[in-house]
Amino acid sequence: MKFKADNKQPAERFSYTIDYSDALTIGDNIETATASVSPTGLTIDNVGVYDPSVKFWASGGTDGVTYKVTVTSYTTDGRIFQDEVSLRIKEV
Repeated sequence: MKFKADNKQPAERFSYTIDYSDALTIGDNIETATASVSPTGLTIDNVGVYDPSVKFWASGGTDGVTYKVTVTSYTTDGRIFQDEVSLRIKEV
């Protein structure tokens, strides 16, 4: 799943949630999740599983740069979901 670019100011810290309710089969659950960012310069932390959702926090970044956050989620049935969130940093 790919999400459209969201605007964020450099000083802001926001949480983002990916809901897997429609993707999971009965009895399957999100077990673990990781997040990475490209290019460097945006801080991603507190990646947490709140089954059936995954939540992460983003802070910092450089004005004018668009970052791609890749969230990889693993289920108890062995499925792997990979989602991308684009965050555009814009000083207003």
